[in-house]
Amino acid sequence: MNCSKTHKLISPYIDGELQVRDREAFESHIKSCRACSRAFEEARNMLHLFAHGEKFKAPYGFSTRVIANITSEKAKGFSWIPMVTRSAEVLVLLVIIFTGIISGTFLSDRLMAEKKTLIRASFFLDIFEPTPPDSLGGVYLAMTEVGDEK
Repeated sequence: MNCSKTHKLISPYIDGELQVRDREAFESHIKSCRACSRAFEEARNMLHLFAHGEKFKAPYGFSTRVIANITSEKAKGFSWIPMVTRSAEVLVLLVIIFTGIISGTFLSDRLMAEKKTLIRASFFLDIFEPTPPDSLGGVYLAMTEVGDEK
């Protein structure tokens, strides 16, 4: 028997609930394992403390109040309020997210319209001046026999 199984069987052993084979295996392990023996002694001492502890009398009407509280809790039953509140919170959060997405799309479309025209204009070759013949680009164009296309 291993230590983890022995620890699980301490309480059933103390209560006398183990079968003969398990009880014998438990006892042999306790004799050979110091850690399990210590855990068993601690559990047995704890049981002894609770069994021989001082008993106190409950105040007058204590059990009646406890039963009344239990009965009132059962009478309340199921409440939809927490579920509806949670659903409303989620719905408000989703509305805020979608409003942000939609307004962001409209704003970006309006701002991007101006930038799109600037970007498109930069792709036209009309904004470039003809290459001077003594520049590196002019030399390259002369070598490849590409003339000025303007």
